[in-house]
Amino acid sequence: MLPAFFIRSRGVAKLYNSLFVSLLETYQLTQLEVDIILFLANNPDFDTARDIVEKRHLAKSHVSSGVESLASRGLLDRSRQDGNRKTIHLRLTERAAPIVEEGRAVQLRYGELLLEGFSRQEREQLFRFLERVGENVDRALTDAPAGPTFPSWEK
Repeated sequence: MLPAFFIRSRGVAKLYNSLFVSLLETYQLTQLEVDIILFLANNPDFDTARDIVEKRHLAKSHVSSGVESLASRGLLDRSRQDGNRKTIHLRLTERAAPIVEEGRAVQLRYGELLLEGFSRQEREQLFRFLERVGENVDRALTDAPAGPTFPSWEK
């Protein structure tokens, strides 16, 4: 039987998005735009639209329009590095700093809600397991064009 967590995964995403409502209204941003900002702030080694698409499994067109919107509002700078004129690197501007600060506070609250009642050891174990699940998802999405099949959840 599939664990309840996976069945409730839409609820997990719904909870995450609901915690951002106030921030979205305050800064007149979409959830995608905040997700892009926080991705760049939290993952300094990944600074291209392609990185966001690959790591977050988002549509190229959505990321492209989100990046365009953020750049037009002065929250994001785009640049090319010497020797590579094809790749555009993204950098948050100072104007994005309060959004990053408030967004990270929301993410922290989200983590607290999800992990309430878990001991430190249980959290560490859960994180290891979920990292493996994430790797399996990435591999299945990359290697299996038709998608994975699961003859039995209990092995």
